[in-house]
Amino acid sequence: MVNLIKLEIKKVLKPVIATLIITTILFLAIVINMGNYYYVQNNFEFWKVSIDYIAIIFPILVVCPTCWVMYYERKNNFLLYTFPRVSKKDYILSKWIVCILSAFLIIFIPMLIGGLVSLSFLHNIHPPASYEPPFYTNLFMPDFLINHTYLYVFIHCLWDGFLAMIVATIGFVLSLYLDNIFVILTGPFIYVILDNFTMATLGFHKQRLIASFYINCMTDTNIFNLLVGPNIALLFIIVFLIIFKFKKIKVYNL
Repeated sequence: MVNLIKLEIKKVLKPVIATLIITTILFLAIVINMGNYYYVQNNFEFWKVSIDYIAIIFPILVVCPTCWVMYYERKNNFLLYTFPRVSKKDYILSKWIVCILSAFLIIFIPMLIGGLVSLSFLHNIHPPASYEPPFYTNLFMPDFLINHTYLYVFIHCLWDGFLAMIVATIGFVLSLYLDNIFVILTGPFIYVILDNFTMATLGFHKQRLIASFYINCMTDTNIFNLLVGPNIALLFIIVFLIIFKFKKIKVYNL
């Protein structure tokens, strides 16, 4: 298994590193731009507001660097030569592990670096006016945020990395069975858009998957909001797998 994981890392190392660098530069540019042109109560807000832009495109960022590999290995019949030599389960599992770990790093590292830059180097802040609520109003665990801001950001990044792993899993499952590379790479993005539209239409604004990127969707008395979107996504993955299992579609059929 370890050798298989190393092999998969070599296959996707360049696109993953390239995406990681691009994402980091993009997020830093957004954070620094916020810090240069806006005044806020606390430099934490520069980072928090910048997350909006990453939340929009993160499904593309976490899927494109890795999920193309399985499609092309199926298309070129590479799997037919591989499965007799190694366990089919281990081979697919190694690909999935590399896929989700890559997705985690692509989101976690840029967001963490952006948070550190925002907290350490951006200082366009002002005391709140009498009519302004404190910046931590409606945020989850405000006392912890004020007293342990760096740790708060770190935990936030871990959570968003976990969400990236779920979305990457959607792309990976699509790559196991579908025969259209465009649908495979854009499918998770389309899913997030449809989830966003459907949940908003039904009035569940805080339960959307994209809203799970924001800790302010959760309060001290209700952690349910952050968990709805990810669990619906996991349910979608399970239903998708059951459908293709029921249809008896083989992974190496393309």
